[in-house]
Amino acid sequence: MQRYDEAARHLIEVGVGPTNFTNIVVAAEALERGITVRKSTSSRRMVLEHQGRMRTWSGGSTNHNSDLVKKIASYKDVASRLFRDLKISAPENAVFAVTEVERAWAWAAPFTRSVIKPHNGRQGQNVHAGLQTEAEFHAAFEKVAAKSSQVLVEEFYTGVEHRCLVVEGRLVAATRRRPASVLGDGVSSIAQLVTAKNRDRGPIHKDLVLDGDSREYLARHSLAPDSIPTAGERIYLRSTSNLHTGGDAVDATDELRAPEQELVERAARALPGLKIVGFDVLLPRGEADLHEPSILEINASPMVSMHHFPWSGQPRDAARHVVDSLFPRTARS
Repeated sequence: MQRYDEAARHLIEVGVGPTNFTNIVVAAEALERGITVRKSTSSRRMVLEHQGRMRTWSGGSTNHNSDLVKKIASYKDVASRLFRDLKISAPENAVFAVTEVERAWAWAAPFTRSVIKPHNGRQGQNVHAGLQTEAEFHAAFEKVAAKSSQVLVEEFYTGVEHRCLVVEGRLVAATRRRPASVLGDGVSSIAQLVTAKNRDRGPIHKDLVLDGDSREYLARHSLAPDSIPTAGERIYLRSTSNLHTGGDAVDATDELRAPEQELVERAARALPGLKIVGFDVLLPRGEADLHEPSILEINASPMVSMHHFPWSGQPRDAARHVVDSLFPRTARS
C-alpha cells in the first residue's frame, strides 16, 4: 500500500484530492514511470503529461476515449440496440416517460421477468430486478419515475454479473460482483452479521446498509434483520450487485471461458475510439441460467480500483494496462 499512500499524498499536494482510489492506482503507476501528474487548470480533474502527450483522467473518465463512444455508453438503450444489431447478445430494452407506466407494462408483460432502472443511472442506484407481477412492476416504475426524467425497462436475463475491464481491445481483468450479502454462522442475526462485516470493508468496498430496500428484499424471502441464518448460508440483501450498494468484488479473471473473453473483446472492437472500457456482463454459471453470455452495459468510466482490491481472489494490476494505453512509450516489458 505504500505506493498508493505516496500517490494519494501527491494528489493532495497538487489539489486533485485523494478520495478516489481509481485515481490513486493510476496516479501511482504514472508517477513510477516519470509521468507528470497534476490538476487541470480548469477543474479538479487529473492531468497526466509525458513528452508532449497529455491525457485527462477522473475516476475512469478520460479524453483517451472518444466523445462519441462516451455518448453512446451513456444511453443504455442505444448501446443495447447497437450490440444486438451486431449480433452481440444484449437484453432488449426501451425507454419510457415517467407518465407511461401502463404503456411500459404492456411492453414488458410478455417477459417472464423484467428490470426497471433510471435511463441514465449510475452506480446501481434505484435498480429493480426480477420483477414478475404487474403490482411489482408498477411499484418499481413509480420509484424510479420519482427520481428520474425517463425510465428504462428491459428484459431480465439470468446469469452472474461480472465487470470485465478491456483495454485496447484486450481483456485485462474480470470481477464477479456479488450483491450485498452476509454469511451465516448459526448464531448471529442478519443485523449482527452486517455490523460485523462493516468493521473492515477495506479501501473500496462500501458498508452494507439495512435500509428500506434491503428490508423489503429480505421480506420477499421470508427473512428479517433479526433472522438467524444457518452456518455457511449466504443471505443477500439486494438483487443488484453494484459495489456502491454494498456488493463484493470477487476476482474472476481466470474463470472466464474463451468464448466469454472473445465476446467482451469483440464488443470493445465494435466501438472504435473506446480504448478503456468496463463491460457489465451476465455469464451463465448455473443450471437455471438459460441465456448466453450477454452485455448489460458499457462503462466508459470504469472503476479500475476494484481489480486492485478484490474482497476475495487475486489482485490484478489493471492500472498498468491503463497507463500502457494512455502512454504507450512508457510501457514496461
